[in-house]
Amino acid sequence: MFNLDETPNAPEEEKDFNKFIVNPQGINKTIQDFFNGDIKKGYEIGIPCFDEHFVCKENELYALTGKKGGGKTTINQAIQIMHSIVSDLVWVCAFQENSDWGQKLNYLNYFLGEHANIIKNNNPKLYNKASKWIDAHFIFLDVETIKDALDTTKFLIENGTKVHALVLDPANSFQSGFANTGNGYADGVETARKVLRFTEKYCTVYVSQHPNITAQRNPDRIITSYDAEGGWWLNKASFTWVIHRVKDTHKNNIIVEDVRNKHTGGSRTDLYNELIIEWLVTTINIIQGDDIHINVIQYLVRKHNPINFDYEYLPETEEILPSLTSNEAFEFSEQLPF
Repeated sequence: MFNLDETPNAPEEEKDFNKFIVNPQGINKTIQDFFNGDIKKGYEIGIPCFDEHFVCKENELYALTGKKGGGKTTINQAIQIMHSIVSDLVWVCAFQENSDWGQKLNYLNYFLGEHANIIKNNNPKLYNKASKWIDAHFIFLDVETIKDALDTTKFLIENGTKVHALVLDPANSFQSGFANTGNGYADGVETARKVLRFTEKYCTVYVSQHPNITAQRNPDRIITSYDAEGGWWLNKASFTWVIHRVKDTHKNNIIVEDVRNKHTGGSRTDLYNELIIEWLVTTINIIQGDDIHINVIQYLVRKHNPINFDYEYLPETEEILPSLTSNEAFEFSEQLPF
């Protein structure tokens, strides 16, 4: 019962709500900056069928879902290196389930278009230049928590490294470092919120994630981001996508599910006009319907020549993207590593 003799609690200090109201002048200036071309659109690689759907944007959160052993790490690496070749992007990479040396070897194989040990033996000058270029564009972290990965990336940026993105692969395998209440879902949501705030201030973050066990066990099912283990990245990410490897093939279906900010590029893929990255150890091909681009990374290496190397002993650039029929494009013999 309420006691009239009790002294009521003192009123809380009046809150300044003005600080929460966004000044429309700032919004209007940003819109005008966009009209003037002063706001960057996503980075492209120059392959129209790919660029229509997938671009690398500044200060956004990308969430990739893919089955274990389904190529999400290696395909993601191929996308990273293509954008580094074209746009000089720097990536900070935290691989929780793969060795750093193995991941660097993947980058080297892609960049060289050949098994790196063969190039090292036959052309050590090319190998050394490529290795130094990889070291400058891919910084590896050894961390156990997402917080440590963010803090280390922040340290690099504040000390002059022009980082485009932090890669957490897979995010499921890291401890949070932010919250440990015992409620896994609540801790995951809080961690995702912290990562989102980090992207707004510092750089883009790419998280990859496994699906839940039910989705993982069905080999024929095409998963979606809704199948992701935990589920807390879905609502926070501005770009959600899936890599689905077609069973017993080299074909990886790139499924872009949602692009929140379409003004800066990217769009959903079409179920009936699949975007395919065909993967081999040292080569990728990009295919959409009858639009077929062969040996794309080597085409980009020779076109942009980021290490300023004389490639006269290799095929000429114009020979790297021949026109092929769909049947010819899929005749490969190399073994999948995953």
